[in-house]
Amino acid sequence: MSLVGSKRRRLKVDFHIHSDFSMDGNMSPEEIIDLAKKLGLDAIAVTDHNSVEGGKETEKLAKGLIVFVGSEIKTESGEIIGLNLKEDIPSDLTLAQTCKLIKEQGGFVLVPHPFDKMRRGVGKGIEKIVRYIDAVEVFNARTLLDRFNKNASKFAEEHKLPKVAGSDAHFGAELGSAYTFVYSEKQKDKILEAVKGGKTKIFGGKTGVLPHWKTFVTKMGRRF
Repeated sequence: MSLVGSKRRRLKVDFHIHSDFSMDGNMSPEEIIDLAKKLGLDAIAVTDHNSVEGGKETEKLAKGLIVFVGSEIKTESGEIIGLNLKEDIPSDLTLAQTCKLIKEQGGFVLVPHPFDKMRRGVGKGIEKIVRYIDAVEVFNARTLLDRFNKNASKFAEEHKLPKVAGSDAHFGAELGSAYTFVYSEKQKDKILEAVKGGKTKIFGGKTGVLPHWKTFVTKMGRRF
């Protein structure tokens, strides 16, 4: 793809990050911004569990870094990420209800780790919401088995849906472990428009079992 004579450039984006506004994360918004800049990220999505507050706080503090305010929302059939959200969306609704509420806010529907059977993937339910999906997370750095990511990529290809990657970082060492190159102007709306147009390339590596253990310990520590 030639970028000569165009304002488009290759932007490095991590579409799936959790702050300490998630019960199982420990990164402050300030830490996320600092690490993202050190890693050369141009844009990030802060997608805390059932809350947009971490994304809003990160966006307030960001300078020179694009922040998508998002939430990883628990539905009755798995998790859905909404980006460009203005307010929280209730949990435990159906997949379709959740997608509709995201769209009503002018949001972007991203399906994270859809076929990961260990981690609240939506599984076969994804077939019911194809018309709402703006992108599929085809590489999640926390997904332990390769076939789960491969199945997501296959589904996206079969349904001609855009592909993105995310670190699903809950801790600093994970941030940027998976990312998407988006060929776009450096503007929020342009980036999401480029994703919808399939102007993406996926990169990253798996982070293994340790982050899952740390997540469990962090969550238990906050509960007790």
